[in-house]
Amino acid sequence: MKEMQYPINISAPNLVNVCVDESFDGEISGKLYNCYQKEPVLFSNLVQLLRTMEKFFDEIQFPQSSTRSRSFYVSDTQESRKKPKVADQVDVVNHRGEKGTFIITVQFRQNSTWQGELFWIEKVEKQNFSSTLDLIKILDGDLMLAEIKAKTASGYVVGK
Repeated sequence: MKEMQYPINISAPNLVNVCVDESFDGEISGKLYNCYQKEPVLFSNLVQLLRTMEKFFDEIQFPQSSTRSRSFYVSDTQESRKKPKVADQVDVVNHRGEKGTFIITVQFRQNSTWQGELFWIEKVEKQNFSSTLDLIKILDGDLMLAEIKAKTASGYVVGK
């Protein structure tokens, strides 16, 4: 089997593969893969996906957040513990979603938001984002475009 070349750093410790299985009316669900877990993390909406990713970045402490969330309870921090990798990065990026597959690398967490890059596997297209809102717009726009193309290919008339 020929190994695919990606225009993104697949050896990044914080790389996540977002496999979107369902996309309806701006809401997505699917699976998230990373190299620190053997099993995928399921998400049923966009907010759950973002919270899961934020928790993952906090757990591996990369990229480090420039701000800390306040809370009324004391949390156990994993400041001195490093999580071991349990899956190969190549295996992580080889999973596919039914509606779309996005390899996401968040490079910075500054100003209470994310900056990084997204690679859409099916379109072989790389895009940079400068905020979490940018990331949401890219995901939503790309999936809506794919949905419209699928509907027009099946004979469904868009806009009527």
